[in-house]
Amino acid sequence: MAVDEELSRIFNRVSERHNLLKTMEEKTYKFMRENTFMEVHCIDLIENMQDPNVSKLAKAFRVTRGAISKVTKRLIEIRAIERYQKPGNKKEIYFRLTDIGREIYWEHEKMHEARIERDSGFFSPLNEAEKDQMIRMLHKIYGQIAEELKKMGLDNYV
Repeated sequence: MAVDEELSRIFNRVSERHNLLKTMEEKTYKFMRENTFMEVHCIDLIENMQDPNVSKLAKAFRVTRGAISKVTKRLIEIRAIERYQKPGNKKEIYFRLTDIGREIYWEHEKMHEARIERDSGFFSPLNEAEKDQMIRMLHKIYGQIAEELKKMGLDNYV
């Protein structure tokens, strides 16, 4: 049990410290101070999704259509996205980014690139075989965590 206890302890310390780094980093980005996680990721999906609408966004996020409606309403208010309809289909309402939305999208992309660059420094002491082994182990651990989340009814976090 001592080994499992040590694994649990170090795993928690690593995740907590990494989360702290992410939180501190996010505060340096204006778009993260001014927008919620859902808003920023909704912008990301709208940019990368074919014909994004409330239903598709809700399905992608695994949340209700009402939740997405609130997020998109706010994004429209801050002029990050706009609604549009296709000619010949006045029923469906779709979304696209405005210049403000594209700016948020690109800042978000830059933040992820900077995070990957920073994190790669943590793995630099490892050789390629160790990195491959770590990837396999973390996938296994993630699978176990995903199963636990499902048991708790938190499928949308998997």
